[in-house]
Amino acid sequence: MIYAMSNWNISGDALTVEPRERRSPTRWLHQHSLRIAVVLGLAEAVFAWATGHRLLLMVIGVLAVVTYLNVRRRLPEVIRRPLWIVVMAQAIGGLVLPFVYLATAMFFIVGSLLLIVLALVMLGDRMRR
Repeated sequence: MIYAMSNWNISGDALTVEPRERRSPTRWLHQHSLRIAVVLGLAEAVFAWATGHRLLLMVIGVLAVVTYLNVRRRLPEVIRRPLWIVVMAQAIGGLVLPFVYLATAMFFIVGSLLLIVLALVMLGDRMRR
């Protein structure tokens, strides 16, 4: 079986082997920066919850994000990516605890409403007999 070459292949080779890409630390950090920030942010949230510094973590997160947004254009790319990871971790850590409390409150509100509806259904069942 003879394989035909493409019209655009001017090298005369049927198969072109490209060199393998080298993975630099900068590329690896760029590809995994969000994952690193999420893990660090969750670890910070657990630590803040265990030590009782919930409000402090939120304040630090807000200050870190505002400061980063003001100075990011003046920083070289080599410093900007690691600093982005740290700031994003602070923001995630500051957001996790309020979301946990909000989710807990919503669970209790929905549970209470469901309990009220079920109690009314039971009262209606009692009135029918």
